[in-house]
This record gives sequence, C-alpha cells and structure tokens, in this order.
Amino acid sequence: MASLLPAADPTLADDLALLEVVAREAGHLSLEWLEKGARSWDKSPGNVVTEADIAVNDLIAQRLGQVRPRYGWLSEETRDHVDNRSDSRIFVVDPIDGTKAFVKGEPGFCVSIALLEDSIPVAGALFNPLTDEMFTAARGQGAWLNGAPTTVSAGSAMGGCRMVGRPEVFRKIRTHWTGMELIDPMPNAIAWRLALVASGRWDAAVALNDKNDWDLAAAVLIVEEAGGVTTDRNGDAFVFNRSSVVQAGVVAAGANLHPLLLEKIKELSRPA
Repeated sequence: MASLLPAADPTLADDLALLEVVAREAGHLSLEWLEKGARSWDKSPGNVVTEADIAVNDLIAQRLGQVRPRYGWLSEETRDHVDNRSDSRIFVVDPIDGTKAFVKGEPGFCVSIALLEDSIPVAGALFNPLTDEMFTAARGQGAWLNGAPTTVSAGSAMGGCRMVGRPEVFRKIRTHWTGMELIDPMPNAIAWRLALVASGRWDAAVALNDKNDWDLAAAVLIVEEAGGVTTDRNGDAFVFNRSSVVQAGVVAAGANLHPLLLEKIKELSRPA
C-alpha cells in the first residue's frame, strides 16, 4: 500500500501507487453514499450532482493534498482557478464520473484521478467500485487491470467493430458500416467507456460531444499505455491544462482501427 505521508521527491511509481490507494478509498466512500442515499440536484440543465460527488471530491482533495501539497489541482467539483493549475504537476480529478449511473445504482460510473506533468498525463487510476475493477497506467510503463497487464483489442476491420458509442450518434453510421456491434446498455461515464477499450473487451469508443479534462486525462493515458490511440473528434492529439479545459470529444481504438474510424467519422460529417 502506498504511503500517505508526504514524500520529498516522489517517483512516478510512488505517485501511481498513491492514486490507486486514494481512488479505491474514494470508490468505497461512493458506495457508502449509494447505500444510504445521496441528495441530488442539477448544477446546470441535465447536469446532475449529488452529495456523494462533493464528499468524494473532498476526500480525494484531502488525501492528495496531505501528501503532495505542492501539486496543482483541477476537479469537476471544485471551482476552477488558474492559480491551482500553475504547477508543473497537477492532479486532475472526476470524483464520480457517470453521476447519472451512480444515482440509479448502475455500474457505469467510476472514480477518475490523473497526474499531469507539464500538461501530459503521466499516471492515472480509474476505479469502478461496483465491479471492483481498478485500471492504472504510468507513462511509458504500460497499463494494468487489477494488477495484470491489459491491452486493447487487435481489431483492424471496419466490419464487425465492437463500438462503445451512443445509438443516436451511430444510427447513421451503422447503415454504412456493416456488422457494427453497439454496446448495450451504454455506460454513463466516458472514462469507463475508454477503460472498456483499454481492456480489449470493446474495439473502440467514440464521443462526438465536448468533454472536459477531468473526463479524459486518466482514461486517455490508460488507453494509450494499453497500446491504443486516442484523439479528439478532429483527429488532434489531446493537450490538457490549457486555459480552457474543454476537449472536442474523443475517439479511442487500437492503432490499426483508429485511422479507419476517424476517416469514417469525417466522411459522414461532410456535407452531402
């Protein structure tokens, strides 16, 4: 178990172990709230938040802040301030990604914690407490699922692609893409959808609507370290911790399938 004491000069392995410990504790706290019930409300139209989101966020902030007080902070449930993101190393947190699934008690939610170094994810942990699955990754060192190495699928053909995507987005694409299998039910959390690609259970995940740094930072690293490729919907590489934390969707798949998928998306988005 990682030490929860401050480290003068932590290694990447130290930081990754810390993320895993804190993500697991945060996930267990979310289950406690799920059992007793958490009050929910809309932060904005259709954007739900609960008491559990806030409590889990506070726990993660406390645990990480105690041991890495010099690291910066960006979280969905903390008011963003540029001063909190001025350090070279920054924690990027979604305490409960997939809050709508959490409210329903469905397994499509997870805790997501990433560590950026100079805007690049170098360590990440995703924990799904309902399935007891922990995904971790370190830059240049691979990705793991519950401690065992994990890799993306070797799928390289358009036909028969197992796709994690919303039916309303892919209804048109399916008519041009024979044999596509769409996931059902659709996990609420985008981070968890990417984790399913990193595990090799599904070939690709696509979300064409805008996402945020906290949705993607940990999951993007995990997919890439599992041998996959991730870009935004335009095919551009992700740059995190910019002045705006909004990202132009995500396309994630194996190295052979990703360019084919991206071209299909671009082709179908062109005017007729």
